[in-house]
Amino acid sequence: MSRETRSATPVEGELPQGRLRGGAIGALGAAVVSMAFMGPATSVAFNTAPGAAKTGFALPVGIVLALLVCLITASTVSAFSGKLPSAGFAFTFNSHAYGKGTGFVSGWLLALAYGAVGPMLFSAMGSFGSQFLSDQFHWRVPWWVISALVLLIIWFVGSRGITSSVKTALIFLVLELGVLLALFGTVIGRGGDSGNSLGPFDPANSLTGTSGIGFGMLWGVLMFVGFESAGTLGEETRNPRRNVPRALFTAVITVGVLYVLSGYVAAIGFGAGHADALAADTSPWSTLSDRYWGRGVAWLFTLTVLNSQFANALSGSTGAVRIIFSLGREGLLSRRLGRTNDRDSPVRAWMTYIGLSAVVTFVVGWLIGPLGTYNLLGSLLGLGIVVLYILMNIGVIRYFWRHHRAEFSVLRHGVLPAAGSVLMLLPIYGLLWPVPSWPYNLVPYILLVWVLIGIGYFVHVRRHKPAVVEAMGRVWEADSTPPPSEATGADQGLSCD
Repeated sequence: MSRETRSATPVEGELPQGRLRGGAIGALGAAVVSMAFMGPATSVAFNTAPGAAKTGFALPVGIVLALLVCLITASTVSAFSGKLPSAGFAFTFNSHAYGKGTGFVSGWLLALAYGAVGPMLFSAMGSFGSQFLSDQFHWRVPWWVISALVLLIIWFVGSRGITSSVKTALIFLVLELGVLLALFGTVIGRGGDSGNSLGPFDPANSLTGTSGIGFGMLWGVLMFVGFESAGTLGEETRNPRRNVPRALFTAVITVGVLYVLSGYVAAIGFGAGHADALAADTSPWSTLSDRYWGRGVAWLFTLTVLNSQFANALSGSTGAVRIIFSLGREGLLSRRLGRTNDRDSPVRAWMTYIGLSAVVTFVVGWLIGPLGTYNLLGSLLGLGIVVLYILMNIGVIRYFWRHHRAEFSVLRHGVLPAAGSVLMLLPIYGLLWPVPSWPYNLVPYILLVWVLIGIGYFVHVRRHKPAVVEAMGRVWEADSTPPPSEATGADQGLSCD
């Protein structure tokens, strides 16, 4: 039997679907994917400027709040993953918490949010890479040529399977963390512009008050986007009910501390007396690396950002592909997208994702430029993921209260997710008010139209394919035996709870 047509216990009338390779990675591997998806150097390099635009010297405050809500959300995802380990992630979680309709809209929203990761990074890598080659070697290479090359490499590495992605991401992650810590140590060791202090952690130093803190928090949350991707690896992680939560908290705490440190370093690097300069600088880390390392060494930071963008794009694409795969396997998208090859890799979902990413990257990049594409899609991703975090936080309260009341914890399944949901209203406020300039003022409307299209599509599927809707939200648990090429050649499948 072809591995591409191997199936779990199917719903009547359902075409056989593929499987993901169970037990391919452990807690560390899942944490590596999450941390690489977060893209520490990319987030620091590109999210500091918009985050500081309204907060200035108080930049770390928004990042600390973002860390807090992401820790709460990590608790929510780990609680769900302990009961429902699945590549469907929020789609599966919210199907059980709210019902089929909200579950589908959650998956639809997640597909948009994760789908934005690839194009925004491919665009940024094209722009950053083109500038790097021009500055260092005086080579004039158009940004879209570099973006196209990165697209092909990401497709090649990702389609070879999860273990290939993890090994590649780990190498790049170690390199970028080392360079970031070296730069941070230099700035702190030299006392920044006017000495080390706790001033950056005082909300009163925000340039635009509460709105500024909220806006800084939004870009802080965007820094963390991807930590939850360990939740999409439940079928490929050994003992996912234990290891996925470990991976989530490892990723959030490790990289979260680094992000808070980055905000502090940026603030003291410019100094309290130059908060306006920090807010106005579109490339603050280039300024800081030039000042504290010298122009002869600053290219190392630029190269590190490119390294980080690649790891980020690879891990982000890995998460997005698994969402597409899950929706295809459930029959909500073409079932062909739910097939895997002899490496247990969802190659058709990979091809679809890379194709769509290429269209968005080059079309939007042509219209508003590659960095404009990064900022627009980043805002869309940030708003979409915040809404999704709120849905999951409220959902975990409903799910445990209705289905596992004996295990319901007032603190973990009640107070914390409720508090996290309230806190996440702050970045929404910061994004929507004051009304941003064009095209960023279109972000909430793009998100609304996407959700409405999803609702309409779900109504269509429910009317014409009721069996598909009835089967939504299944928990697919992959066995951990190796594939036929590495074992006995016996047919393997998934058990569907």
